[in-house]
Amino acid sequence: MIKFKEKTKVLIAAATVLMCTYNLNTYDANAASTSSSTISSIAASAVADSTTTSNTLQVSVIAHDNNTISLAWQKPANYSNITDYKVYMNGSLIGSANDNNNSQAKKFIDNFYKDSSNSSAVKINMHNYVATGLTSNTSYSFVIKGVDSKGNVLTQSDGITQSTDADPKVFDVTKYGAVGDGTTIDTKAIQAAIDACTTGGEVLIPAGKIFKTGAIWLRDNMILRVDGEILGSENAKDYSSAEHPVASGSKNNALINATGTSSVQSLKIVGTGTIDGNGWKQSSSQNGLPISAKSSISTVTQNGILAANEYKAGVQAGLSSTAAYATRSNLISLNKVNNVYIGDGLSLQNPSFHTIGTGNGSNVVINGALVRTFDCNNADGLNFSSQGLIVMNSVFDTGDDDINFAAGRGLADEKNRSEVKNIWIFNNYFAHGHGAVVAGSYTAAGIDDILAEDNVLNGTGSGLRCKSAKGVGGGAQDITFRDSALKNITDGQGQPFIFTSAYSDSGSVGSFTAAPDSPVFKHIFVNNCSVNGSKSNGILVAGLSDGIHSDIHFSNIAFTGTLGASIDYMSNSSFKNVTFDKKTSNPWTITHSTNVTTN
Repeated sequence: MIKFKEKTKVLIAAATVLMCTYNLNTYDANAASTSSSTISSIAASAVADSTTTSNTLQVSVIAHDNNTISLAWQKPANYSNITDYKVYMNGSLIGSANDNNNSQAKKFIDNFYKDSSNSSAVKINMHNYVATGLTSNTSYSFVIKGVDSKGNVLTQSDGITQSTDADPKVFDVTKYGAVGDGTTIDTKAIQAAIDACTTGGEVLIPAGKIFKTGAIWLRDNMILRVDGEILGSENAKDYSSAEHPVASGSKNNALINATGTSSVQSLKIVGTGTIDGNGWKQSSSQNGLPISAKSSISTVTQNGILAANEYKAGVQAGLSSTAAYATRSNLISLNKVNNVYIGDGLSLQNPSFHTIGTGNGSNVVINGALVRTFDCNNADGLNFSSQGLIVMNSVFDTGDDDINFAAGRGLADEKNRSEVKNIWIFNNYFAHGHGAVVAGSYTAAGIDDILAEDNVLNGTGSGLRCKSAKGVGGGAQDITFRDSALKNITDGQGQPFIFTSAYSDSGSVGSFTAAPDSPVFKHIFVNNCSVNGSKSNGILVAGLSDGIHSDIHFSNIAFTGTLGASIDYMSNSSFKNVTFDKKTSNPWTITHSTNVTTN
């Protein structure tokens, strides 16, 4: 079995040193590199501090540009009486976390709690703030104070100082010949603007226009600002070129691409507009969120747009139906790129395949994004195979997993790939999706150190979904999922918490040499969550005789309108103050398990 690094105590010690010496945790999406304290280290310290005994707020600068600074902070040890956090800039009160209107998730979260049927749901804690309207090239100092319902200060941070960036040089794509009429293919003009962009510059997709394009390729140290709309071409040929060819049978290039070397750093994809992959015909909308026509391999020819044309091209090239279907384009693909920032109001929708894919890189922030891909087939919101991720203030309404972590499969990946690790997910709203936070099914190298907290889930298929299969290898560990409200867990299988080694992916292509060990999930903590309604078991554990899931602990979880827990092949785990409503008879079914305690 692959040996995960036993490092929880080490992480806590490292985080303590980091905070005591006050090393500013900055992320600079315009500079050639980040400071020594990266997004990965911020996320790692957040994971470690989920068990902190300190009541001092630890504040980090998550991102900054020429007129905004985004702050986030780890909750103190005793936060039960904190109802809000006041934000002070240069000594003056400028707002509070609860009144921060720069979160795309906030209106959905507020509407959730306005519904009287959610009066008993766990109340989440907002712990981030985006300071806006700032002056470029100017230094600002911040202090955060946690207050109770009467306004009494219960805790506060040390001061943190950050300067805004210089105003970037703007490269408007219309100045390079882009038409933006929604019909003309503007690929060459947009690419020309990107190629002309200087270090730290901004390529602008202006508001009020629709720019249809094939695959474009970003360069390092640039900003892509989308205030209008980027619409993917429906022509499969527009996703391959002489400069970026696609081998027969391989996945097509994405609509937006960046493939780096060690020199490629720092990309921002932001704006108030939309990136639309034009993958599938659209059916309707719900709560302002689009819904795709029924999409699958069996409906692709009638309901697909780009997806149909890519599929047909693959079949015409002699591929099997399954292999042709796997050639579909992602919306955004980033490989070997470090320091990525996506959001600030940006909408991502209607991909042919996945929405965002990142691999072999580090330090990614998704802040204030609207990921709207329901019901596009296989449309994971974020498929993450890197190290260092923060997701905040975002909305996910997807056709597959909302946030998925993939670490390869089989013997070779178990030996040679790096772990996927250091992840902090908070203050988001999850609607449709097979799972909100998903580890697997590719688990070979290990998925490690995840903190998911203070999220609202309404309509997903699972809150925490850990999935793998015999032969894949590896597993996941050191995961905390806490302080969240779950309702209508009815998408897909409709199981709020899943830990299974029996996952099957019928659409998977490619072969691999099986790992000799079975995947395991361990060192997982689920605390203080409410669950109201699901299709199936509130908790499902399905291990293997040679891959027993262990050290999984639930506490203070209230299930209403779900089936009970089904546990098979589990050890050294506990369920404390885990309740099911009276309609759930015999809530605990436990087999092939040892040292498992309930309530």
